[in-house]
Amino acid sequence: MSSNTSPRPSPSTQDCVRVVDSPLGPAVLLDRPERRNALTLDMWRALGARVVELAAERPGPVYLIGAGGYFCSGADLGALAFAGSGEEPAREFVEGVVTCLMQLHLLEREVVAVVEGGAAGGGVEVMAACDRRVAIGAPRLVFPFGHHGMELDGLTRWRLTELVGEADAERLAEGRHVVAVEEALPLGLFDQQHATLADLALAEAARSRSSGSGRLFTRPGEELAAAVARASAPMLQAFPPHRAFS
Repeated sequence: MSSNTSPRPSPSTQDCVRVVDSPLGPAVLLDRPERRNALTLDMWRALGARVVELAAERPGPVYLIGAGGYFCSGADLGALAFAGSGEEPAREFVEGVVTCLMQLHLLEREVVAVVEGGAAGGGVEVMAACDRRVAIGAPRLVFPFGHHGMELDGLTRWRLTELVGEADAERLAEGRHVVAVEEALPLGLFDQQHATLADLALAEAARSRSSGSGRLFTRPGEELAAAVARASAPMLQAFPPHRAFS
C-alpha cells in the first residue's frame, strides 16, 4: 500500500497527556476519558516525554493516573490501523510504543502506575514498565494479546516474567485473560491496594522515597536505540510484512 493511501494516525492528541495537580502532587494524567484513555501514537510519545520532564523538575516518585475513573484501555484503534497499513507505519508505531515503555523503565526515579477502574492491552504494558503498580478500588486487568494475534514486546515479556514468574507470564501472553484485583495482588501485578486516591496519598506521605528498579532490561553498555530495537522485534511480527493486523 502506498504512503498516499495508508491510514494516518489519529489527529494530534499529545495534549491528552499532561501534568496536573492531584492528591499525590504533580502527576502525569492520561486525559482522553471518552476513549478510556486509549493511546494514540502522539500520546505514546508524549507519555514518555512528560514522565522524563516531570522527573527533571521535582524530586520523589512520578505518578501516572487516568482520567474518568479508568487508567488506560491500551492502544487507540486508529493507531493500530495505521500500524497495520504497511512495514514502515508498523515500525513507526512499534518503536513509538517501545520507546515510551523503555523511558518509563529506565528512568532513575520511581515511576508509579495508579490504576483505577482497570487497564487493558497497552495499558497493562504501561503498568508493567513502571516500578510500582497501585490498585485504587477494584480494577480489572485485561490481557488480550494472544486473542488478537499480538506478540508482546520484549520489555513487557521480561517485566511480566520478573513480576509473576515465567509460567504465569506465558499464560497471560496467550489467549485473552481478565484478571480481577483479588488475583492480581497475590500474583504480583499490583503491589498495593487503596480504596481511594486520597488514601494512597496519605500512605505515600508516610513512605520513604525509593529510586527506580535495580534490575534492568538493558544489557551492559547497550544504548537506548539498540534496546528499543531488540525489544521491538517480537512485537513487529504482528504487523506487515509478516501479516496484516485484524
